[in-house]
Amino acid sequence: MKQFLTVLKFELSNYFKNKSFVVTTVLLMVLAVGIIAVPGFLMGRDSSSGGDSNTGGNSAGAEQKTVAVLDENGSIADLNSFGAAMGMQIDWTECSDQKQVEDAVNDGTAEAGFIVEDLLHYTYVVENRSMSDTLQEAFSQAASAAYRAQVLEGEGLDAAEIETLYQIQPEYETQILGKDSVSNYAYTYMLIMILYFLLIFYGQMIATSVTSEKSNRAIEILVTSVDSNGLIFGKVLAGAVAGLIQCVLILGSAVGAYQIFRESWGGMLDMLFQIPGSVWAAFVVFGMMGYLLYAFCFGMLGALVSKTEDISKASMPVMMIYLVSFFIALFGMNDSNGMLMRVASFIPFTSSNGMLIRIAMGSVEMWEILISGILLAVSCVIAGVLAAKIFRFGTLMYGNPIKFTAALKKIREK
Repeated sequence: MKQFLTVLKFELSNYFKNKSFVVTTVLLMVLAVGIIAVPGFLMGRDSSSGGDSNTGGNSAGAEQKTVAVLDENGSIADLNSFGAAMGMQIDWTECSDQKQVEDAVNDGTAEAGFIVEDLLHYTYVVENRSMSDTLQEAFSQAASAAYRAQVLEGEGLDAAEIETLYQIQPEYETQILGKDSVSNYAYTYMLIMILYFLLIFYGQMIATSVTSEKSNRAIEILVTSVDSNGLIFGKVLAGAVAGLIQCVLILGSAVGAYQIFRESWGGMLDMLFQIPGSVWAAFVVFGMMGYLLYAFCFGMLGALVSKTEDISKASMPVMMIYLVSFFIALFGMNDSNGMLMRVASFIPFTSSNGMLIRIAMGSVEMWEILISGILLAVSCVIAGVLAAKIFRFGTLMYGNPIKFTAALKKIREK
């Protein structure tokens, strides 16, 4: 135990003395606070300075667009009313022929143009169409509404009354007896992504740390003076503690900033930061045990190679297993009570994500949580013991990378 604590303390000090680790943590904290605070501050100023000064409704503050139009048959009775129906402030430039519309768009005097044959047939003219272009869609909706109004008036019906009739929606209340998967989706997705980056980043760091000590022969001194169990457990747990501290600082900064600017945001980010205590507990318990399981695998694979450039190739099987677990989680979030997630929540390599999703978004019994937790904990212990044996065997073997199956065979022979 004393050797383990010594290794743990030493590895943690390496993390906290590492400038890149400290700078990255501070920058991410500042970024998290900035993303929450700056928009919240601006929205707070807008809400306090708005008031009665903006009496023109939503359209008063809208950006005005200049649009060229050729109405060949006089289908649009009033362009100003038509622009209002589009929900935009539009300065119409009326043209006498198609070439005039195209020239207006080409020379930039108009953002876009419409050549209208009738309300159901038109040509949209634009130089470069962007992904955020909503002008054509708004024009189509306004043209459809105008056409319906004309037809209804021709039949002697009041178009306004019928339009109002179509806008009537039923009043309802939703009674949720279990979990609201829709509302819980955002923060569950965020926690899954945090686990993903935590494992990818720190798993590779553990493997690199082991291989670096092996390549510079420092491991030869360590394994003769420190028990292999203490070495591997100290390295892995140090990575877990460092990662957990980093997550707490970054998430804590974001949550704290949101609590300050929550009123300015109008509660818009509640679905992301209002996380129940049970979900936090599941994230810490299952997330950390899942991290330890994969971290032990990265540690043992790091001991099987002698060069840091071989780490990516050696760790590929573990990476593939975790990616499968990650994609199962992403697909399973759409049906947290489905058979896929039920099975995944009991398999140790997928239960860290699977059980977290079921606790956050679905229905799960306490006995399921206990069995899944026990299976994951036992798997962590087995992986740790196996990692320690392979670590002691592999760190003294130099040259070409050792195959995992060959290492297991050698251990059994001993």
